[in-house]
Amino acid sequence: MIIYGRNSYRVRSAQLAEIGINEQIPGIVQFELRQNYAHIYWIPLFPLGSQWCIRKTDNKLYEVNDSLLPALNALPRPKNGWIAFTGLILIAAALLWFSIFVR
Repeated sequence: MIIYGRNSYRVRSAQLAEIGINEQIPGIVQFELRQNYAHIYWIPLFPLGSQWCIRKTDNKLYEVNDSLLPALNALPRPKNGWIAFTGLILIAAALLWFSIFVR
């Protein structure tokens, strides 16, 4: 049985004050930029995109309101990390190893 699917990891987090909200909103802990990726056997293969989410006090992620997206997208974004390409890196390393040592 092949186990595949998609998942995400946090790339960046932002507090309310970073986007110009100076008052506490009950229930909101932070905003998170999440990198979505496809995986096989829980090994990331390639990125699928990124999205902003809200982490609330119940430790669950929720979608961001469209009115907040321009303020969040104005924040500096880190470049796409190598973590989302781990599976492809492992496949390339295995192919290189086999081409060098198995002949």
